[in-house]
Amino acid sequence: MSVPANLTPYKNRWVALVRARPVGVGANAAEAYRAAKRTCPKDIPRMVFVDENGLAHRQPARFNLWFQHNLLKQVLAVWPAGWGAVYLVGGAVRDGLLGALAPEADLDLLVPRHALKIARQLADTLGAACFPLDAGRDVGRVIFPDRRYLDIASFRGDTLSADLSARDFTINAMALRLDADNPQLIDPTHGYDDLDTRLIRVASETAINNDPLRILRGVRLAAALDFTIDPQTQRRMRAAAPGLARVSPERVRDELLKLLQGSRPGGAINQLRRPGALACILPEAVAMEGVAQSAPHYRPVFEHTMTVLNGWAAIFPFDTPDLAPLAPVLELLRVYFAEELAGNLKRSALMPMIALLHDIGKPATARQGSDGRIRFWRHPQEGAATAQQIMERLHFSVQAIRFVKTAVLHHMRPLLLVNQPVVSKRAIHRFLRDTGNAAPAIAVFSLIDHLGIYPPGEGDAVWTRLLQVVLRICRAYFNPGPVPLLTGTEVMAHLDLSPGPQIGRLLARLNEAQAIGQVSTPAEAIAFLQTVQAGPPEKESGKEGYDET
Repeated sequence: MSVPANLTPYKNRWVALVRARPVGVGANAAEAYRAAKRTCPKDIPRMVFVDENGLAHRQPARFNLWFQHNLLKQVLAVWPAGWGAVYLVGGAVRDGLLGALAPEADLDLLVPRHALKIARQLADTLGAACFPLDAGRDVGRVIFPDRRYLDIASFRGDTLSADLSARDFTINAMALRLDADNPQLIDPTHGYDDLDTRLIRVASETAINNDPLRILRGVRLAAALDFTIDPQTQRRMRAAAPGLARVSPERVRDELLKLLQGSRPGGAINQLRRPGALACILPEAVAMEGVAQSAPHYRPVFEHTMTVLNGWAAIFPFDTPDLAPLAPVLELLRVYFAEELAGNLKRSALMPMIALLHDIGKPATARQGSDGRIRFWRHPQEGAATAQQIMERLHFSVQAIRFVKTAVLHHMRPLLLVNQPVVSKRAIHRFLRDTGNAAPAIAVFSLIDHLGIYPPGEGDAVWTRLLQVVLRICRAYFNPGPVPLLTGTEVMAHLDLSPGPQIGRLLARLNEAQAIGQVSTPAEAIAFLQTVQAGPPEKESGKEGYDET
């Protein structure tokens, strides 16, 4: 939008523009609009607000979208005049201008002072909870019963303009004055114009150096909105990337998880390579670049991994027709992936981490044989150890680390089962035994891994067989077998054994025999264990090595 260079004479006034020329002025938008229509009745004026410094702030055609937002309506209905001016900031302003403000969106409010005090009073009024998000910076969080939240912060700096100019990117540096009679969009860095040109641009020259984590945030925004990062901003990101080493692991972890939840996480991770940010936070992932693979793989390891990352975003939450054969378990899977592990992370939020790390062990294990084929012997084991190191470095919870490590260690087993002439009950049972509560996640992951292995239009027969294996795994997981036939005490009594590790091993053998229908009564169970006790130790098979090409 073209705006006249000098609107200083109209400070603190609304101005209506037609072809970049002032044609109406007023104390509010309605006055300026009416004046413009008297001057130019056939034109549709564009509205700007001129602040006390003479800077023109472009205004949206209407503000209804924000004032009709359910949570914001609740807040404004009880906001007393004595609390002073209040501004909506951040993503809710940006998304509203894009016409994409979600009804369930969390909100960020800005007030001149006393934010924490206001947050507590607001929570009391609305029957919500409140806690200090950052007491030192006077930031409070109001949490509603439906788990939505509202953050209230005081200005950082002396003025609203100073606060906004200190933010990360121009499209996040806008504020909406929440005055229903005279709303105003405050946009000192011209973020509205950058939304039009689909550009990610820093709000100030020092924005990235002040917080290098903004590199990840900028890449995430660019991927989520399908925007381009401004060339000057890219240069600043590249210069500031080494500073990521001084950012706390928790902040890096949280921003990485947000980036991986987007619709094209593979593209976002790939973009992190350009400013050197990926090498700073995940050097192990950079090591996958240029590692070739033999057929049926058609892409090198890094590119394959990015395809698999995008595959999870494409299939979840399982409403694609390609998964129709899994219909009997899809709702159970949705509930499973919605369950939270320690650290308030849903299983679904950790699936992109599994995708990102599943082949992280391949660079260290790549070997080319005399036949020319490239093999990665024991890469799941190598990858599981590396995945654990990465997640410990980023301070994930023990439960989350165990979940991802287990998935990386066993990610090939469903694909290997597909290659067996017959998939036995014993094989399904052992898979469930070895993978525990990660079993459905690994089964589903094998589907997106398959899609990354074969070129489009190939591998259809394998896909069909793999769906049946995944269905069997999930059915077995969600429909556990009958009550055990014997307890440990009964085993010791019948076999005249003392307590020790052998009791657990015998119970595991009995559990497997019961699961595959080999025994069904206590008497049969006793006879089975007597035979096991008298015979040689059972050889494990099916999960070692993985000579994978």
